[in-house]
Amino acid sequence: MNNLTQAPVPVALFARVSKEAQDFGRQLIDTQAHADRAGLQVVATIAEKLSGSRNSRARRPDLDQLLSLAKSGRIRMVLVTELSRLGRRARETRQVVEQLADLGVSVFALNIQLGYLLPDGKVNPMARLVMTVLMEVDEMETERLSHRIRSGQAVAFAGGAQKGRPVGTTQDAEKLLAKYPKVVKLLRKGNVVRDVAEAAGCSTNTVLKVKQALSS
Repeated sequence: MNNLTQAPVPVALFARVSKEAQDFGRQLIDTQAHADRAGLQVVATIAEKLSGSRNSRARRPDLDQLLSLAKSGRIRMVLVTELSRLGRRARETRQVVEQLADLGVSVFALNIQLGYLLPDGKVNPMARLVMTVLMEVDEMETERLSHRIRSGQAVAFAGGAQKGRPVGTTQDAEKLLAKYPKVVKLLRKGNVVRDVAEAAGCSTNTVLKVKQALSS
């Protein structure tokens, strides 16, 4: 009788928020719970605070740490609540997923319950298809909102509107919608404010502001 048991798969939990005031609580709780249910061995927990500015995207020490773990062979899987946690833009997210795959590390997204690699190390065709579609939709939504803003500004400027925001005024609705495309998408799907805030990694106050902008 063979008493040998297969060693648990070593994984890293990866969470990201874009504001200093936000926390990683829900992301880490959900990924840890999945690891416990699946019998995975958590060897690292990485929590990154990354805004959408060019400077912040230029250097990502937390992502470097994740890639270092993958290169050293210490992990075989990365758990995230959703793919957008790996990058602020679809292109960046895709690059990270593929980098990890090349190192034999699979990204598993809880929201779609799919891992990018199969147990034999080959790319999961279904996961690649679903992930590609989701990332393309996010990118299209961001581009659509950006185009809408540019078009609105062009019309306003042509009519003699002042360029820039007058001193003392709040951020205009169009810029707010463009800044939080994920919140916009979730609200349009009918999700409640609290759930949207948790899923998008922002405060309920921010979600309420976006909701108000949508109805204006």
